Amino acid sequence: MTDQHSDPILQSSATRKNQTPHALVIDDERHWQTIVGEILTDLGFKVTALSAPPAEVSAYQLAILDVSLDPTETGNRAGLSVCDRLAELGTPCVILSGLPEADLADEMAQRPNVLQWMSKESFRREALIDLIRRQPGLLQPEGPHIIIVEDDTQWRAIYVDILEDAGYALHTAASYAEARGWLQRMEFALAIVDLHLISSAAPQDNRDGFWLLRAAHQRGLPTIVVSALGVPEDVDRAYDEFGVFAFVEKEGFDRRTFRNLVAEAIQVQPSDFKAVPPAALAAIEQRTERQLADLTERERDVLALLVEGCTNRIIAERLGVSSNTVKKHVDHIFQKLEVSSRAGAVAVALRAGAGTSH
Repeated sequence: MTDQHSDPILQSSATRKNQTPHALVIDDERHWQTIVGEILTDLGFKVTALSAPPAEVSAYQLAILDVSLDPTETGNRAGLSVCDRLAELGTPCVILSGLPEADLADEMAQRPNVLQWMSKESFRREALIDLIRRQPGLLQPEGPHIIIVEDDTQWRAIYVDILEDAGYALHTAASYAEARGWLQRMEFALAIVDLHLISSAAPQDNRDGFWLLRAAHQRGLPTIVVSALGVPEDVDRAYDEFGVFAFVEKEGFDRRTFRNLVAEAIQVQPSDFKAVPPAALAAIEQRTERQLADLTERERDVLALLVEGCTNRIIAERLGVSSNTVKKHVDHIFQKLEVSSRAGAVAVALRAGAGTSH
């Protein structure tokens, strides 16, 4: 049996600890424990996820239960037994099962504490969220919503440790795609973004965080960048092109300063958000296009492989040239793009959507 509350990243942060509602998740499939646990955590619940019925059920304000908790036992209905125990306490339950609805219709009708039956086969995250939010008195009032875009679990835990007691509702994402989905579904008061995120296109030297900065900027969402990639090109681009509220380097990270910085950023109103004027953005894009146009065809090939995270040796092997030749191409790319590092060259390429194929 596992208690997800022991994982600091899964701890509730939408409310203060003494106000946090407690949810019970029982499912013999660990991946469903994780899926449901993350949803409930984002809604502000402390979550206990188990594979079998607990001895005590009085501590919970909500339960998400599978019906069959032993796939080797035909007709197992252990989840419904837990539901009956919770009914005596008036605890609402959601049944999330892989069994056909027709097989459970009569049993669901006999249990008034069942809010809804949901099929695993057609499960929709938004449907469960909406169901829970519609229950009066179940959720505590939430503080400002903050999205944390960071693929390092230790850093996510640091943010939770610093911010959870301040009443913020924290939501985490490990990739641009995941974070972009959060921005599509919810309104946020602040984004905390790392520049180097999980990326299949450029796993060693990506700048996917810049795509998130663009999406946040378009929404007028204040953003704090916390990154180990504090090269001048990245810092200038974050401020000049996307108007970030602050850029914090991980190497000199200070918890108290960061907490105060978050509080200041939360106070930023849309009317105060210093968006980069469209004319300035257009000028930046035109300059980038001119820089890329100055590259030779071979330099474009090299830049595409830099975006993929290839070393000079690998680039030489892929293009059938010597490492010294590659080095010369890289130096020319730096000069033409007005950057001083591979990271800066990759950032320019990603900014223009270039260098992803060759």
